[in-house]
Parts: sequence; C-alpha cells; structure tokens
Amino acid sequence: MKKENKRKSVKIEEKDHVLRIAVTVVIALLIVGAIIVVVRLMNPKADTEAGLQRLHQMEKTDISEVDRQIQELEKAEQEADEEWASRPASEKFANAFVIGDSVTQGLYEYGVLNQENVQADRGAGVCDSEVNKIEEHLTKAIELQPQVLFLAYGMNDIEASRGDVDLFIEKYKSVLDRLREALPDTRIYVNSILPVQQFVIDNNEWYGNITEFNEELEKLCEEEDVIFIDNTDLVKEEYYSEDGIHMAPDYYTEWVDHMAEVAKL
Repeated sequence: MKKENKRKSVKIEEKDHVLRIAVTVVIALLIVGAIIVVVRLMNPKADTEAGLQRLHQMEKTDISEVDRQIQELEKAEQEADEEWASRPASEKFANAFVIGDSVTQGLYEYGVLNQENVQADRGAGVCDSEVNKIEEHLTKAIELQPQVLFLAYGMNDIEASRGDVDLFIEKYKSVLDRLREALPDTRIYVNSILPVQQFVIDNNEWYGNITEFNEELEKLCEEEDVIFIDNTDLVKEEYYSEDGIHMAPDYYTEWVDHMAEVAKL
C-alpha cells in the first residue's frame, strides 16, 4: 500500500513539473510575441510594393522639365524682389520718420521723401544751441509712433559742443534713452555725420573731429542697441554745395536707398 502511494506521489510530482515547464514556455512565448509586436509598431516596415512604384515613377521623371520649373520659380522670385526694391522711396518710407538738421531737410526739399515723413530744421542738433529744435522733433516722433525712426544729427553739434565729443555723446545718449523708453516698439537708426571739405576744416578746426565723433557715436549705438548707419562712402566731391557741407540732390537718392537697405524697408 505504501509502495503504491509512493508511486502515485512520484507521478503527481512529475505532472506538476511538466505543468510548470509548460506554463513557463507559454509565458515565454507570450513575452516574445509581445516584444515582436512592439518592435514592429515602433519600426513599421515600408510598403515594398509602394516603394517600387515610387522608384518606377522617379525613373520616368523628365529631369529637364523639373529643372525648367525650378528656373521659372527662381526667375519669378527674382522679379518679385526687383519689383519690391524698385518701389518709390515715398512708399518704402510710408511707416518711417526721419528727424535731423539742415542736411536732412534736403530729403523733402529735393522731393526724395514726402515732407510728412521728415522733421528737420537748420541749426538743429542734440546739444544746446541758439536754434534748438530737438525737443520739437522728439515730441513729433513720439506722437507719430513710427515703425522705423531715423536720426540724422551732429553737423551743428560740432560747433555747439565746441568740438567736445564727450559732451556730444552725453547729449545723444539722453536723446536715445528717451526715444527707446517712449517708443519701445520702434526700430531706431542713427545716421553718421557726413564728412566736410578740407577748406571747412581749415576755417574751423573743430570739423576735423568728425571722424572721432562718428567713432564714438557708433560705440554709443552698440551700447544702446540701435543701428548705426555709416554714410561716409556715399559722399562724392561732386555732391558738395559751395559751403562744403551740404549736399546736392544726387546724394539724397543714394542716402535714402542706403537707409532703406539697412532697415530692410
């Protein structure tokens, strides 16, 4: 009886062992299957048939026709750019305002810009002088809230500051600080002081400091995060008027184009 019970016990244990192995195998197969599904989901195989069809289509493509279409698109884009660049200055400066001195007056006196886009006066500058129009200019600029504002001062400040570049920079900084506070959304550009002819320097040595004034003004613009526009290379001897300071009409066309280019108008 005991032997019989022992045999039954051994058989039961063998069955349990087999069952455990079977369960383990099933679980392993399920895990492997799950891994395969996840891998396929994460890395779906390309549709081979669709890929082959695409290759056949590409083989039939006329390369010369594609090249022709690309050239047409490039030509159309170039023509659009040229048309945009060839707009009249008055259109480019529709949302811009220029403030400055008597040199700046030529912008509207010679019909290059509309007068409503320019506020300029003879003798105007950032330094205190007998003809001080800067406050009027700033008030007008702040009132208009232009998208783009150009400043063009300095020629009169040479004498008003008695050649003192530090005083000039101090005054210009106060102007820029005020404008940036009042016009936070306006892009501000500062034009350089134009060079003068030698006989002007011979008569007044302070005008010999224009290069230094411009260098310090450019540094100030970097500090104030505004753009400095150097117009020195635009000046030609034939552009000077008899006083050796003011410019002929041809200069203003180039100046406006330069400002528009820098400001991307």
